Amino acid sequence: MTDMTRNETLADRRLEIDRRLEEALEPVEHNRFGPARTSITERDDRRYGQLVAQVHDSIAATPNRETVLSAATAIELFRGYARLRAQLLCRLGDEDASVQWDVTSALLASDYLYTTAYSTLGSLEDDRIGSCFETLASASASIIDALGTAKSESTGPATDYCSLIDETAGSLGRGSARIGATLADIDEQYSEHVATVGHGFGTVSRIQFVLASDAGALQPGSSSPTVRRLRRHATRRLTEVERALDELSPVADVAPLRAFVREAAPDRLPKQCRD
Repeated sequence: MTDMTRNETLADRRLEIDRRLEEALEPVEHNRFGPARTSITERDDRRYGQLVAQVHDSIAATPNRETVLSAATAIELFRGYARLRAQLLCRLGDEDASVQWDVTSALLASDYLYTTAYSTLGSLEDDRIGSCFETLASASASIIDALGTAKSESTGPATDYCSLIDETAGSLGRGSARIGATLADIDEQYSEHVATVGHGFGTVSRIQFVLASDAGALQPGSSSPTVRRLRRHATRRLTEVERALDELSPVADVAPLRAFVREAAPDRLPKQCRD
């Protein structure tokens, strides 16, 4: 079934993604997979699922609501998996500095989210699903490799922490945007511009979170080398996003997508990050 979704509000779409996530999480309510639910509910902005939909709707001749909502749900399940893995590896700063559950439960929960993300994506009746699987697998590999080798912001150079954000949050954003574009049947020559938009969105979103947190030396008012580096890095990624959106204008309605990116990340960054 194909529906026009361009007029669907972000709030309405978020409610529908939440409903589908609840259905996916029903089996974890009364067993040892509790960390899966917590990982999903503690990050409830659904911005990566929304990114899938925004990219898809900006490109598709006729947006398919059912397809895009299923893909958005899959991405949010995968996001929960990545976050839980990050917590297990204690790599992403204060918010992920310790695991609240025993390791076995957390591992089982992360495996559940990973499997459910793929099964949700696999439920789509679309001949481009193979490409979507490849995109998700690539994002997963980048994230896990980065988490396994990088140092945290408190122990490593600022450049290393920027790279960690690029390869984790940036990879998730890149994958989300690519899946949305793939399902919209984008011309291949424009796919890398879509990837740039998603990568920048994910990276800046994560930097916004870090700078707004209470992570000691990373507080917004700090002038530490890491904070200065993060601000410069955010500015660079935002510039790349703007250029990529300009390149996409021949094949996409970029105005809503541009507004979404600005609303979700730049306008909420500390002022210094936009200078």
